[in-house]
Amino acid sequence: MPKKGYISEAMGAGRIVAHGKITSLTNGFSLPKGVPFSIYISPKYNVSSLDTVVVLRCFQDDEASDAPVAYNDWSPLAIAEIAAGQDSLLETNDIYWGCGSNIEAE
Repeated sequence: MPKKGYISEAMGAGRIVAHGKITSLTNGFSLPKGVPFSIYISPKYNVSSLDTVVVLRCFQDDEASDAPVAYNDWSPLAIAEIAAGQDSLLETNDIYWGCGSNIEAE
């Protein structure tokens, strides 16, 4: 994997070193080269629940399934992809991705 700068293993363990905002889920979402990532869901309006369900595939899973994701915190899930067709999530939430690797566009 390409390196932009040095981060020691101790400092990099569990750290987010690249991130961005997810603006569409029409075709799903994944990072180049299958890099696993985490998500942060920030509700646009007041909510009374603690979490929401996102259809996603974790790094070791063979297929996508429902996964609860807490609001206002980085998820501990190592996500490989978010399933397509969940744009309704973006109507009521801002969703950000973050990962521990340098990401270069393909």
